[in-house]
Amino acid sequence: MARLDRIRRRLENWAMWKAKGAAGGVGFATRSVLLSDTWSRGSYNGMSIPVFDEDAELTNAAIESFRLTRSHLHLTLQCMYIKDLGIKGTAAKMRCAVSTVHANLAHADAAIDAWLDARLQDMERKRVASVADKRVFTP
Repeated sequence: MARLDRIRRRLENWAMWKAKGAAGGVGFATRSVLLSDTWSRGSYNGMSIPVFDEDAELTNAAIESFRLTRSHLHLTLQCMYIKDLGIKGTAAKMRCAVSTVHANLAHADAAIDAWLDARLQDMERKRVASVADKRVFTP
């Protein structure tokens, strides 16, 4: 199963959002500008990469929904994106094969995509019901 690029981008945004939150995220410098490297997470050559908070919050809600039911996917995403262990480091931490980590990432992408689709359908159903309720009104 192949990874979904749109979900991978969401996960990268989520990781930057989580890092920003862990660092205080209130607009103040959390480290010296002189110590920044070229490829630090959340920036490139000192330029900040924008983080889309709404997307990150939705992604976080999807990932947190896996905590109890699909804990292996939750752990894989935490190791890969939050702890930044990479594929081999995640495999070592989870004591599994590299191919299992790849499979978990693909399954996590599909699960997040399905969660987002279900949420979108639920919102649409509520919108339609709300419109229908407004039409029923009679003075």
